[in-house]
Amino acid sequence: MNDIFTEFDFPIWIGMQKQDSSLNAYYVNWTETGPSGEGDCVTISSLTKLMDTKKCDTRLPFICFWNGNKNFLLVKEKKSWEEALEHCRSLNDIGLQFDLVSVESEDDYANMMSKVMEANTDEVWTGLRFLGDEWLWVNGGNTSNIEMPQCPTQEQHCGALSKTSTGSVEARHCSEPKNFLCYSFKA
Repeated sequence: MNDIFTEFDFPIWIGMQKQDSSLNAYYVNWTETGPSGEGDCVTISSLTKLMDTKKCDTRLPFICFWNGNKNFLLVKEKKSWEEALEHCRSLNDIGLQFDLVSVESEDDYANMMSKVMEANTDEVWTGLRFLGDEWLWVNGGNTSNIEMPQCPTQEQHCGALSKTSTGSVEARHCSEPKNFLCYSFKA
């Protein structure tokens, strides 16, 4: 990554915010203004590697990290199921695609639920949809581990993951406004 940023010195978003009063403890290589700069979001300089704070609405480049597993992205906007699906799919980027999340493995479930608990709504949309006479994940995944009504009411044809202790997927009206969970995968 050092080869990418060697000619010009410019700030890059790093995904840290000044919500924590102990922000200073995470990294000590700050600019002269330190974490008391002009905003609440943190950047790092491409050459000097000094951190600084800037206003969060400043348009700057950023670095994304791919860890090889599913990366979950909680969108804290309230949208219908269809709008959530469109939003996730519009995030497609070089080498990565995004879709509404599917709940298929227990390995992903813990990570998924930690993101769900950060939502502003009691439930978040998943990629589960009742079409024809069966429940399907939009990514074509296996639905055998999901317990859903075999004949849901006409309005409740979309799956939402609940923040409650059961963390189950529930059938909901597709037009209800909810936060939603996207996940990324290699194209």
